[in-house]
Amino acid sequence: MSTHNHPRRIVLRSLLATGCALCMPGLSLAQGGKMSKAQAQYQDQPKGDQKCGNCMHFIAPNSCMVVEGNISSDGWCRLWVKKPVEDPVGKM
Repeated sequence: MSTHNHPRRIVLRSLLATGCALCMPGLSLAQGGKMSKAQAQYQDQPKGDQKCGNCMHFIAPNSCMVVEGNISSDGWCRLWVKKPVEDPVGKM
């Protein structure tokens, strides 16, 4: 597989995860349109190399775009999507 499709795969995976989360029947979103930690199955420990600190939804130092409350950079939830790595070759 070529590596130039990698960012596209990450974006598509993120859109799929977000779309699935928003389309789940019976999903009640908290204020601000975020899921509760329970709905996201949030935990304070990473799942392997997956952790909030390297998720595209994480907002440093302790917040998330899709899960409410204080979020540990070492935490994990089922909405985890790997943060895209910027390509330094294309930059000037």
